Amino acid sequence: MSFKNLICLFFIVLVSGSAMAAFSTAAGYDSTALYTGSGMSPIIGGLDHDNGNLYFGQGTDLMSLDLSDNSLQPSGILSGAVTNSLVARYNGTTYTSYATTYDEPYPYKMGYIDGSGNYQNQWNQDGIYDIAISPTGTGYIAANPAFGGSKIFEYDLSTGYATEVASIGGYAGGITFDSAGNLYYASQTGSGILKFSVDGFGVLDMSTYDIVLDIAAGYIGFDDDGNFYATTDWGGTFSVFDLNLGTKITDIAFGGIGQFVIDDESIYLLDTDWGLWATTVYEVTAVPEPATIILLGLGGVALLKRRGQS
Repeated sequence: MSFKNLICLFFIVLVSGSAMAAFSTAAGYDSTALYTGSGMSPIIGGLDHDNGNLYFGQGTDLMSLDLSDNSLQPSGILSGAVTNSLVARYNGTTYTSYATTYDEPYPYKMGYIDGSGNYQNQWNQDGIYDIAISPTGTGYIAANPAFGGSKIFEYDLSTGYATEVASIGGYAGGITFDSAGNLYYASQTGSGILKFSVDGFGVLDMSTYDIVLDIAAGYIGFDDDGNFYATTDWGGTFSVFDLNLGTKITDIAFGGIGQFVIDDESIYLLDTDWGLWATTVYEVTAVPEPATIILLGLGGVALLKRRGQS
């Protein structure tokens, strides 16, 4: 299947399948809408969290949303952007990739926002999809070059120099690191979740991989406890998985879900309603079970009694 036909199939799925469903959360989870795109560019792309703020792209603007008061501020300007594929923060700098046209071969620019809020281009590559930044500051980019099958590039954040380190084929999804420095890559066309492991010297080996989960997924990530999260069904379902058992733990949300980030007890995600042609930023949290609420209530009563006796 050609890259162009695959993109056409993707949009057919969006308008006819589960990705057209209104956003909802599964039992045990609740959501709060933080911001909805509007104006000439209501579709949001790219998402990261840093120092109490969410960063994302909306048309030619990069925005930051202060989670303490939901105030929105511009954080950068992109020239001629029509779609943002990624936004990533590292050491206080915002890195981003965007395309200036929807036309094949879907050319993307990759660079950073300087101290004046202006975009500085470092690299041009067709089909950039997602980035993972290692603890030492090396970027790994999943991309879909036109007709070339998906590839992973090692990307130097300071110079913009990129080197192809893996050729996977199919259509790339997200890419992320775990706490041990292993790199995970998702295929949206059925190859599964691939794990590139660090060797005994802590060096990432990109020459071989293991398939650790047999799902077709879009964006992926870990929480601090090592649980693995992924969007499946072309964004229609967002779930958490146990990689040790290779099984799903539970579904979390449904809709047209794109990028997400996890911070402490909250999940922040993008959901695009393609019928309304707008993206909303949601905060999703787990709802305590009734038994837990009762225990918390009893604990509060006991604390009040102790205070009354003191």
